[in-house]
Amino acid sequence: MNDQVETTPVDDSGSQEAAPIGFLDSLPEELRHEPSLKNFTDVGQLAKSHVHAQRMIGADKIAIPGSGSNDDDGMPIFQKLGAPINADGYQLQNVELDETTLQSFKEMAAAKGMLPRHVQATAEFLQNQSAAGSEAAQANMDAVSAQWDAELREEFGAGYDAKHDRAAAAGRAMGIDPDIWDQIKLDNGLPLGDHPFIIKLFAGLADQLGEDTLEGVTTELVMTPDEAARKVNELTAQGMPYWDKKHPAHEQDVAEVLRLRGFQFPEPVEG
Repeated sequence: MNDQVETTPVDDSGSQEAAPIGFLDSLPEELRHEPSLKNFTDVGQLAKSHVHAQRMIGADKIAIPGSGSNDDDGMPIFQKLGAPINADGYQLQNVELDETTLQSFKEMAAAKGMLPRHVQATAEFLQNQSAAGSEAAQANMDAVSAQWDAELREEFGAGYDAKHDRAAAAGRAMGIDPDIWDQIKLDNGLPLGDHPFIIKLFAGLADQLGEDTLEGVTTELVMTPDEAARKVNELTAQGMPYWDKKHPAHEQDVAEVLRLRGFQFPEPVEG
């Protein structure tokens, strides 16, 4: 008995399965080269796009202006997003800018179609910048004022307060309104009357005007260390009564030199 071996026919048409037909290849010929379909790789993506498009039908739509458009062309879009039609539509919170500046800013924002949240954020930024600038300016003014004061204290010594009084009195004697010194501001923000040059100038004028002109001003403790030193040098020069105990003016000059030494070498004056 001969065993018979059954054989299975072999398909000689190809050794691998046929490649699947591409998504676009499955479409009718007139659609296969449609540019709007080239980014879809399967039916699922196409279906999602179709559903999204259907949902957009009937929704509010605004045409986006082209590159040659101006601010007016874009205004409908800005207003659709919430931009007010005028400056009164901006209700800012916790902003304390100068009223004139703030109003001008809001009018500009309305003209450009800025949204309220953008205007609020910008106003807060401007306010913070203004505050930082004011703090820096005040710090600079304080530093300069302290420097000027130290300069005058060093030069005037024990006569610091009296020199200030005499300078003010000289201004009044010349008919100058005392308030003008504070009203006129220098570039650094400090009043003109605080500048060392002005104080020293009018203190010097006071010495020339005489005591009769300077009503109500003390004449004590008005010498600077340099002025006291010059006077001491005069009184203690060779041949002066200061060195001659038998001279009638000896004791008076010795006492005066002792007094002047207090101006020449004063105790530190605290600010």
